[in-house]
Amino acid sequence: MFHFKQFDLEHERSTLKISTDAVLLAALTNPETAQSVLDIGCGCGVIAFCIAQQLAERQQNPTVFGIDIDADSITEARGNADRFPLLPKSCFHFENIRLQDFVNQENSPHFDLIVSNPPFFHGDLKPQDKSKLQSKHGDGQLSFQELVDGVDALLSQNGRFTLILPTSEMAEFHQLTIGKWHCLKSVYIHPTATKPVYRIVREYGLTPQPETASRFSIRNAESQYTPEYLQLVKHYLTIS
Repeated sequence: MFHFKQFDLEHERSTLKISTDAVLLAALTNPETAQSVLDIGCGCGVIAFCIAQQLAERQQNPTVFGIDIDADSITEARGNADRFPLLPKSCFHFENIRLQDFVNQENSPHFDLIVSNPPFFHGDLKPQDKSKLQSKHGDGQLSFQELVDGVDALLSQNGRFTLILPTSEMAEFHQLTIGKWHCLKSVYIHPTATKPVYRIVREYGLTPQPETASRFSIRNAESQYTPEYLQLVKHYLTIS
C-alpha cells in the first residue's frame, strides 16, 4: 500500500510501481476544468487518481478513464477506485485493453485531458520480468507513432495531452507531433543540480498557444530535496 496525503493505493500487482515519474507527471499537469480524463497505461491508476484529486478540490465531478494491457494492473486500479475517498466510484472506468483497440471501439469518447507515462524503451536490453517489459518497453505493444495516432483520435478539439519521457525519447516522440499538434509547455527535470536533464514533461494541444518552458532539480548538490520539488508534490506527499 502506498500512502498519499488524501488517499491510499495498492500497487503491488501492477506492472509498474508508483514512481517519481508518475507523481511528477500528475503534479505538473493542470487539469483546469477537464470533464473527461484518460490515462494511457494507467497501471494501478496513480496518475488518474492524483489528477482526480485536483479536480475534486475544484468541485469538479469528472469522468476518469484508465486503460492498460495488464489485467492485474486494472484489477488493482478498480480496487483503488472502490476506496478513493474524494469522488464517487462511478466517476472511474478502468479497462484492460490496448490503446489501439480502445480507439477502434464503436462510439469511443473524446477527452479534455489525456495523460501518459508510456513505455519508452524501444530495442534496448530488455528485463527478464514480463511485467516490467510491458510497462517500460514499447516493442510490439505501443510504439510512439501508435501513441500519437491514438491520442490524435481521442483528443477533443480544445483538449490537451501531457506525457513524461527521458530526454532522447522525448526528442523522438516530439518529431512525430510536428505539423500535427502544438507544444504548449515543456518542463525539464534534473535529478540533481549538477546532473543533466533526465526527464521532460511536455503538454500538447490542437490549438496554438504561446509555449512556456521551465526547469528544476529534484535534489540539490547535498542530495536534499529542493524547495521547487517539495512545493510541487506537497499536495500529494509528505516528504522533507
